Amino acid sequence: MVSATVRVEEQRQYVPKVGVGDDRWLWQALFAPGQTAVAVATPYRVAGAATLRLRIWGNSSAPANPDHHLVVTLNDEPVADETWDGMGVHVIGATVPAGVLKAGENQLTLRAPGDTGAQADAALLDWAEITYTRDLTLEGGDLTFDGAATGYAVRVDDRPAALWDITNPAQPVALVDYQAEGGTLSFAADGTPRRFIVATAAGLRKPAALTPVADFDPSANSPQTLRAWPGGADEIIVTVPQFRDALQPLVDARQAAGLRVAVVDLTAVYDTFAHGRADPAAIRALVQQARTYWASPAPRYLLLAGDASYDPRDHLAGPERDLVPTRLIDTAFTGWTASDVWYALPDDSPAAVPALAVGRFPAQTPAQMAAMVAKTLAYERADPAAPWRDTALILADNDDPGFAAAAEAFAAALRAYQARVITVAGDGSEVRADLLRAFDAGIGLLGYFGHGSLNLWAQERVFSVEDVAKLSNRDRLPLVFTLTCLSGFFEHPTTPSLGEILLRAEGGGAVAALVPSSAAVLSDQRLLAEGLARALADRQGGRVTLGDLVHQAQTGLGDQSPGVREVLLTFNLLGDPALTIAH
Repeated sequence: MVSATVRVEEQRQYVPKVGVGDDRWLWQALFAPGQTAVAVATPYRVAGAATLRLRIWGNSSAPANPDHHLVVTLNDEPVADETWDGMGVHVIGATVPAGVLKAGENQLTLRAPGDTGAQADAALLDWAEITYTRDLTLEGGDLTFDGAATGYAVRVDDRPAALWDITNPAQPVALVDYQAEGGTLSFAADGTPRRFIVATAAGLRKPAALTPVADFDPSANSPQTLRAWPGGADEIIVTVPQFRDALQPLVDARQAAGLRVAVVDLTAVYDTFAHGRADPAAIRALVQQARTYWASPAPRYLLLAGDASYDPRDHLAGPERDLVPTRLIDTAFTGWTASDVWYALPDDSPAAVPALAVGRFPAQTPAQMAAMVAKTLAYERADPAAPWRDTALILADNDDPGFAAAAEAFAAALRAYQARVITVAGDGSEVRADLLRAFDAGIGLLGYFGHGSLNLWAQERVFSVEDVAKLSNRDRLPLVFTLTCLSGFFEHPTTPSLGEILLRAEGGGAVAALVPSSAAVLSDQRLLAEGLARALADRQGGRVTLGDLVHQAQTGLGDQSPGVREVLLTFNLLGDPALTIAH
């Protein structure tokens, strides 16, 4: 007999502010008064008591204390009755008396009676687990168990195919010194607490698919090459095989302009810097390796060529897949939020600033990638002296006087532009019409200061994703900058953000957008606007890259308040940071 733990958990609801480490996915919502039931299978249970643990996220807070009450039964027998207060993680632990747990399926019921006096009692179940004593019997599949014995005998219905010590999951140890005969697998242990897994042939996991990466030159993406790229690079492009052909015209153009370009396969980055695991930290390790060990001068630009999602394991099966990941960081207003800027930080100290400029082409398909590349090249090849390049249109929301003041200050600092400010008025229809006309005529820089969301600007909807389809500005493509919330929320797995739609649009839209993936307040965002305005004013005409301007604006935000720090990390550049802009 050994101790075994069974956990039941489903990843159904994404809660970015849940605050329990990297796992922001929860299972079932609980609203009082109400209840939910889940099944827990405990095969080969032997008599005796068991323990139950539940992890709950309190999802409401009220003046009443406590404001949460949960009654837990197992097979209709009460096992826990607990109250607690506030939002956050709460773990319920209880002893299950002998005779309550069944060998086989058990019904666990969570009931919120709604009797705390709080106006609302809402919670979310993350997982439930039961630890019990069981026989060591394996019928097909695999068996995981814990123990501290000096030897074990497992009854099996088939010849075992694998036996592992997984006490340290990151360093599993294959055990080969065992005996298997007469339907029993026997092996010795050291008597310390250990965790083991035994599997039959039927229990061995198999890969869902094997996909060749023939599109990439293996020699160009070997660990040796990624650790010391021959000749170094000015721009690193991290991408996946399906986008290689669409990116080639951009690579050719950059190289023709004298830039050293390294096109790197994301899988090779994982293999070299994360032992093959899909870990965003591998991309940061690549950047640090390149800046330290590649031939000088060090890279100035990182282009992430592919879209990202906060659902990399595809729990929601959304159309916006995680192709080239972003880094998710905690923020005060939004919780778990995308930060491409994180890849450029030398470390996580509070004053660290990006070491290079980072941009992203948020494409889901080769056609979208080709459109972004084509727009980038068309923008650079257009007449640099065209009058539209000198114009700037800044929209200000009328909900707060601070928006108009910030917009006016930003416009006044744009000495290289003929800038005008429009403040939202009435139902916003006249402002919308003015914006669409200006868009089609050509704008060098388009700004918005005000309230916004994933798919629109202002409560009056002065600009939304639906409006992008109406644009026909062709190669008169603006740079877009917004002091708002969430218009660059490119990590959403089902709904593309306004910033993404502007870049994906064929026949119009924008060439690049500096947009937020998070919510923030104007007082924290204004420092970025001031830095960007100074960078634009300092260029004194001529040609400069967008990445250099953004990087210059970012460097002044290092040693600031936590709110400004979040602005630095969550205003992401959608577009190529090596884009040459002209005036």
